Amino acid sequence: MVSDSRYKIMKMDGSTILYDAGLVPAPTQDLFDCKRQESDQQKPSGIGRAEVVYFSLGNKKLVLKHYFRGGLVAALVKDCYLGCSVEKSRAFREWRLLKKMRGLGLPVPDAVAARVETKVFCYRADLITEEIENIKTLSDALTSGALSFDIWKKIGVCIKSFHQHDVYHADLNARNILIEEIGRVYLIDFDNSYVRIGEGWKMTNLARLKRSLLKFKGNTTGFNFEESDWSALLKGYGG
Repeated sequence: MVSDSRYKIMKMDGSTILYDAGLVPAPTQDLFDCKRQESDQQKPSGIGRAEVVYFSLGNKKLVLKHYFRGGLVAALVKDCYLGCSVEKSRAFREWRLLKKMRGLGLPVPDAVAARVETKVFCYRADLITEEIENIKTLSDALTSGALSFDIWKKIGVCIKSFHQHDVYHADLNARNILIEEIGRVYLIDFDNSYVRIGEGWKMTNLARLKRSLLKFKGNTTGFNFEESDWSALLKGYGG
């Protein structure tokens, strides 16, 4: 596990930046500017409501996520969250959880830097992670074709590995599961996720994923999901 001594906090122009000095030695405000960090190609975001930009920094391929509100409140304050504590901000909590999971050997992108811009009683937030290359979201993969029994089992094994470490994914859906070309499976988008003690929530978490898959099947022509696929996932989950 990487030493916490690499993890630094700096204040700059009304912002607080948390970063891994081994990945980005001297972050600047420009690093978090979505308009400056133009994507050179369309890629699957899998990040729900967040604004996502893919860009390069030296030889590193990175993903910049700007946090946006959901629900009715988004019409009034689209990207402003209540709170004054940077450590309790969505970006800092997700950054630290990603580092914890990486330390446990779980398949997630590495956290590079998080920025919180504090205002009066509220904040805006951004997160930068390393890009996982040569992947498709589960939803995109199933739109293109059927997946093998082995891949479905791997998805189940992947989810089980998080649950064994009591990691609760707050939005486990078909867009937040990535499948690498060689068949490796990752989870992304851990906004509002946390370590949760107990067992009862784990089946509920799986049920959320199944609802997502059924929703895609109902709304997407030719979406390749069957009950036998879910049975294969559960076989992998159950070991």
